[in-house]
Amino acid sequence: MKKPRGRHKALQLDANRCIGCYACEVACKLEHDFPAEPHPIHAIQVGPLEGDDELLLTFQPTTCYHCDRPACVEACPTGAMQKREDGVVFSDLEICIGCQTCAIACPFGVPQLNPAIGKIAKCDACKDRIDQGLWPACALCCPTGALQFAPPERLVQDIRQKEALRVARCLEEKEEE
Repeated sequence: MKKPRGRHKALQLDANRCIGCYACEVACKLEHDFPAEPHPIHAIQVGPLEGDDELLLTFQPTTCYHCDRPACVEACPTGAMQKREDGVVFSDLEICIGCQTCAIACPFGVPQLNPAIGKIAKCDACKDRIDQGLWPACALCCPTGALQFAPPERLVQDIRQKEALRVARCLEEKEEE
């Protein structure tokens, strides 16, 4: 199948909707046959933190940002770390030597060594799935919709709409006081 040109879809991570169920991590590991380590997508627990009269616990799903100018790609000595025309950054395991230069270069610490095969693992946005018109496994399995996969314009529109609704609710609450 021919790779699409330009960034057609993006993965949005909404921490406000993440409940820390780790379905995204399990789906990724099953899709890519990863062992317990590495974690190409990870739900990071934040807290518990003390709130006004309660303890607060949140989760932040994190994964590769598929950067416009990825440092991991530039640093890779073998050319194993690559970026497709559609923006997906991935590691070609046939070329990877497991030197971890990409992991050192990445400011977000995303590439990780897969100890089972001695090569780099990272989120590849389930490139084989998206080439077939499917969602990445992590987003498909997210029960709360904390992970969305859509054209960037639609994701931005959704974020703006949610923020507008939040502001409207705040204004209504102030009027009621």
